Amino acid sequence: SEARGASGGGARLGEPQLRWLLKFVQVHLDDGGLQPSLFGLLRVVLGRRFVLPELYDMMLVVGDMVLQADAEPVRSACGSLFLTFLLNYPLGPKRLQQNLDFLVSNLGYEVPSGRASLLALVRQVVLKLPPPLLHEQADRLLLPLVARLVNETDRSCVAAVGEAVRALLGRVCAQSGGAKAAGARER
Repeated sequence: SEARGASGGGARLGEPQLRWLLKFVQVHLDDGGLQPSLFGLLRVVLGRRFVLPELYDMMLVVGDMVLQADAEPVRSACGSLFLTFLLNYPLGPKRLQQNLDFLVSNLGYEVPSGRASLLALVRQVVLKLPPPLLHEQADRLLLPLVARLVNETDRSCVAAVGEAVRALLGRVCAQSGGAKAAGARER
């Protein structure tokens, strides 16, 4: 059987081949020499919207790498992959909540570079989530972001938290649509 989404231009992958491929990627994801190729492969898999449990598990590893990878380009690439997954994959309410909780629960990650990468990802999530979904999740995102803003000690992370809060308030207020919301944004 083929993994859902496995058809399209180019080669067709059956479910066993795709499972093997994802296992290979996961095993070698820490190999700096292979990372660019593996990230490219994951972009293709995500772009083709293959749906397998192993891919959902892989994205948990990719999410951890947003925080923990030593090199900024790796953290950035992982953030981009995580965002693509979050926006384009079927996520039930529970799984969406788990992914958003992952972002919020790591706002205080101890390494500033990891925090900065996570905050950049949070900002992108805020900017790209569909408006109804963002409005639904606004409180869950805003309160931890404001708490992080108060407690943040790293200058670049303070700026990143501020950008995420500004983006969130801007989009939520724009959704409200009223003149009061627009006036409040301009003040």
